[in-house]
Amino acid sequence: MGFFAACGTVPADIVFLLDSSGSVGSSNFQKQLDFVKRFANTFDIGPNNVQIGVETFATTPHHQFYMNKYPTKPTLLNAIGSVPYQSGSTHTDLALKYVMDNDFKPAAGDRDHVVNILIVMTDGQSNDRVATTAQATKLHGMNIKTFAIGIGSGINQAELEHIATDAKHVFTVSNFDALNTLQAELKKTACEGMYLIY
Repeated sequence: MGFFAACGTVPADIVFLLDSSGSVGSSNFQKQLDFVKRFANTFDIGPNNVQIGVETFATTPHHQFYMNKYPTKPTLLNAIGSVPYQSGSTHTDLALKYVMDNDFKPAAGDRDHVVNILIVMTDGQSNDRVATTAQATKLHGMNIKTFAIGIGSGINQAELEHIATDAKHVFTVSNFDALNTLQAELKKTACEGMYLIY
């Protein structure tokens, strides 16, 4: 128990990349936000602890906020709940490129010697699988531990495995309501990653 109790206090730089394509719909998008809020709530939030940023994507990436924007838990939870749903198609490749170019940078709150974690949530396949795979390969060269969460029946398992660091970091659920069941498992795997750098 002590191991996981302590996990919430280990520093980590975490970015969520959320699918806001048309197939998601606004009520399911809200369920993604609720999932992120519950995840954030289990950590100590702050510049010396866990920092969380959020980006969304559809046809293009939509910047929401960087990891250093909300240094307290109440302001962070409020900001997550206020992320807007902006519909479109599923250009996962552009979204991954955006995160690499912008999110894991010192100006966005990225810290040296702190584990970088990207959590990608999607309900479908990208519009351009080849480009998505190419961007994911670049991502893996950047020392960013990447999780892929696939939701529903429209996902592509092979693509999720390309996006994620490895198959152990791929999670799939049958629908958006089932996201609740992922909380403990995702946190456990994320925590294991945090300890690897010590």
